Amino acid sequence: MMVRSVLFILATFIAPSFALVHAVDSSSLVSVATYQRARGEGFTKAIIRGFQEACGVGGEVDPNFVATYNNARAAGYTDIDTYWFPCTGTTHSCKSYATQIAEIGATFSAHSMKIGTIWIDFEKDSICNNWNYGTAGNLVQAKAIISAIKASGFNFGIYSTPGEWGNIFGSTSVILDNTAPLWFATFNNVETLTLGTEFGGWTTAVGHQYTDVSASKQFDLSVFAH
Repeated sequence: MMVRSVLFILATFIAPSFALVHAVDSSSLVSVATYQRARGEGFTKAIIRGFQEACGVGGEVDPNFVATYNNARAAGYTDIDTYWFPCTGTTHSCKSYATQIAEIGATFSAHSMKIGTIWIDFEKDSICNNWNYGTAGNLVQAKAIISAIKASGFNFGIYSTPGEWGNIFGSTSVILDNTAPLWFATFNNVETLTLGTEFGGWTTAVGHQYTDVSASKQFDLSVFAH
């Protein structure tokens, strides 16, 4: 009986590390062969940029989204998410957030795409000078983004880092929607979900992007709880 108890305790502690799902994410066109190699290395989840900031045109569906999705499917991927880098900022005419998300949804429908989660990418970009409404104004805009995606009915989560969060909202303690799943980036090459620096009201995360270096030079690498 004692042996069984010890084995049960060990399984309780060990199982979570084995349960992690390894993922690749990309913002460029990825070939079938590259995805096949990634799957062969144990990366079974793919995340593809679905909508890019494209501030010159107010934001647009990534031109490589559909082709990359099809290549991932052809390589055997069934666990596929996308991320939305919303167009924001006062220096260009961004489409409304409802329109941005509607264009993503229309792409899903037109190409029969099976997407699990839309991850909203909260980070600054010096080229387009996004998130320039001031910290209070940035929070107003972020809340509008959350309202738009909730109205769409799509599953969503939030991607960011403690540093980006503090830069956009003025403090890491600002809460936008900590009921949404969090995928965070800390390039420490540690394949765990440990949230070393808490931010946005989250104390746990479902995904951790742990490096921006991969053999193909096309992927960032992450681990997820599922």
